[in-house]
Amino acid sequence: MIRYLIWRLLFEACNIARLFGHGRQQVQYLAFGANLSDTVLKERRITPFAVKHFTLRDYGLRFDHPSPWVGCSFASAEQAPGESLHGFLYTLSGRDAARMDFYEVVPVLKRYRRTYVEQDGVRLFFYQTTRPTPNLKPSAKYLGYIVEGLESHPDASVEYCKAVAATETGEPGGLVTSHLWKQPENRAPWLGYIIASYQHFALTFFMMFLYKRSLTDRFIRH
Repeated sequence: MIRYLIWRLLFEACNIARLFGHGRQQVQYLAFGANLSDTVLKERRITPFAVKHFTLRDYGLRFDHPSPWVGCSFASAEQAPGESLHGFLYTLSGRDAARMDFYEVVPVLKRYRRTYVEQDGVRLFFYQTTRPTPNLKPSAKYLGYIVEGLESHPDASVEYCKAVAATETGEPGGLVTSHLWKQPENRAPWLGYIIASYQHFALTFFMMFLYKRSLTDRFIRH
């Protein structure tokens, strides 16, 4: 719970810094998941200076980042010789990029990490899972954001968009009690039950009252 609260306080600090403008720094961020959707960007009050279609070679789209819901996943990418990862290259201010880190749960909780790549003279970063997990599926809503985003750009690959749209989806289950950390297997049953109950409470509190309940981002303007 303490880490969740620290995460929220640091996020508010980033939002407050953004209230004073974009700052001077600019970075290149490659989106290939839900951040392809203009709807998601507007909800997060992220304002790119420029957007262009970009194909990252020798990387592939994977839905192996565990979401807080049983059986469901978010997008990630991994090195895959011969494959191509299609997305949008956003030019962001350093302050918006820092805020995006929190939406992707990078600081403190470290669910994703920034991965930097240089290609065609461009140094960019994207978010890569720190906990690749097999046999997960994206929810239909989440996949819809990706397809919506791809279809909105005239330079996006039609074949790639169709392949993503054909991805099998799953229905979100209950919250994953071990979403933040996993218990050792040698826990006594009674202690494991207490810790699992606490984890469930903490994650529920985080999702309901901390993740999207900012006190300051509502004041951010373009």
